Amino acid sequence: MASNKLLSRKRAGSVARLVRRVALSACLAGLLVLVEGCGGGSSTAQTEVTSTPTLSTISVTPANPSIAAGTTQQLKATGSYSNGSQQDLTATASWASSAPAIATINSSGLASGVSTGQTTITATSGTVKGSTGLSVTAAVLVSIAVTPSTASVLVGTTEQFTATGKYTDNSTQDISSSVSWSSSAPDVATVSSSGLATILASGKTSINASLGSVSAPAVSLTAEPPGTLGSALATTIACPITDPPSTISGTCYQVAISCPSIIDFNGYVKVTYPTGTPLGTIAFSTGGNGTTLYEAFTYGDTTLNTVLQGGYTVAQISWAGPFNSNQPKGWQTGPGGIRAVSCRYATIAQWIYSNIHLANKSAPFCATGNSGGAEVIGLALAHYGLGSIFAMVEPTSGPPFAHQDWACDCLQPSTTNPCGISQGYCVGLEDAQNFVDPAYEPTITDACSEEVQTGDTSHDALFLSDSILSPDAVLNYPNTFVNFLYGTLDSSTAPNQGHLWEEAITSSKAEACVAMAPHNMPDSLEGAQQIASDLLQFCKLP
Repeated sequence: MASNKLLSRKRAGSVARLVRRVALSACLAGLLVLVEGCGGGSSTAQTEVTSTPTLSTISVTPANPSIAAGTTQQLKATGSYSNGSQQDLTATASWASSAPAIATINSSGLASGVSTGQTTITATSGTVKGSTGLSVTAAVLVSIAVTPSTASVLVGTTEQFTATGKYTDNSTQDISSSVSWSSSAPDVATVSSSGLATILASGKTSINASLGSVSAPAVSLTAEPPGTLGSALATTIACPITDPPSTISGTCYQVAISCPSIIDFNGYVKVTYPTGTPLGTIAFSTGGNGTTLYEAFTYGDTTLNTVLQGGYTVAQISWAGPFNSNQPKGWQTGPGGIRAVSCRYATIAQWIYSNIHLANKSAPFCATGNSGGAEVIGLALAHYGLGSIFAMVEPTSGPPFAHQDWACDCLQPSTTNPCGISQGYCVGLEDAQNFVDPAYEPTITDACSEEVQTGDTSHDALFLSDSILSPDAVLNYPNTFVNFLYGTLDSSTAPNQGHLWEEAITSSKAEACVAMAPHNMPDSLEGAQQIASDLLQFCKLP
């Protein structure tokens, strides 16, 4: 019996030890057991049964953003889990745009606007997706560039500025008519709503362009004085008696002209006022060397009297007869060249404007001249800035050598002139000797006539520089209407040469032919009447 009890105690001990080992293992495994020896003594041991939290939702922020085309927006993907935690999934999510033509998105969640419209941006992780709408608006202006970026121009001319806008999508657009233009010194230059600057006086100004809150860097504009005019000192003199006697009475002046780099010279002006307050002033010049008054044309007095009756002051310019027989080559007396000696006409025209017209800006100051008289008007506009004072000019039968190199080298082929006559551009030997060479002699002898005869082009660079159409010529006259008039009986090269200048002018201009009018247009009644009619019609303020 005792041995059985002993055996039973052994078995019970073995069972107890086994139970403790199992319980210990259970404790270590974190199971809940009711066992003795788990942490000492008999106790209840509680263990946690853990599991991996699962992704429930993804939110994409910011919600429903709007961006301009060409700009970007960083989006963020945030995951929410089953255990209530959150995690930034921006770098690990798969991103997509429903309309890549509207906006694209990269692997980091950076959206880029492409074009105007709507798209949906989606972030995906496993089987869970989150999305937001994205609106792309029109590209936004970010900068303005004005060209030219700097400018130096002559007084009496214009300069066109262009404003180019750059947008957020890197596109560019001409916005010249949309920006607000301004000049920091409007007394030097004004600028129109389209960016056209009109140069009024010498000096400097800044041209500015802005649209909304965006402004262009200021552009520096320097207004340069034109070719330097000479000085003029006038003396009232008796008007000479002509044969036949003139039908035009008036007051006569001798004007001593001193221009840079050429010899001093006398010009003569005969001024006749209309009845009543003048409507304006018109200067008249003859052809060739300008050595007679306009009334010496056969019907010159017809033109002059018609203009006087129309209410305009008449100022006739002469450089010799009937005042002085010692200046046979008139304003073309050299040396110096055609361009330099034309300073004389420009200076005397300025004197008439200041002293006869009294610089009256409320009335027009105009001019007309035939052949060589048309030439000197062209030179005054192209090189001496008289576009700032002339409201209208009418070159008739010319200018005969607007492209003086062509006039002298005689290399250009013939073409049909504006009146339908086939003619060339060569001035011819006699006219070269009388109306070009004198401006260069005695420094350069037979400069033009030699080229006419030989085809030698050694003086062409000089002749081009002296031309109305020289590379640096001013060809835009915002204040001056230029009306060209030719005769259908003019077989000279003057209409073709005049047409060259007409084509090159970039401001207001016109061209017409008079039937049965010769080269010396006021020598015909038709020509004289048409000139008078044009002056009365077009000598107006712009």
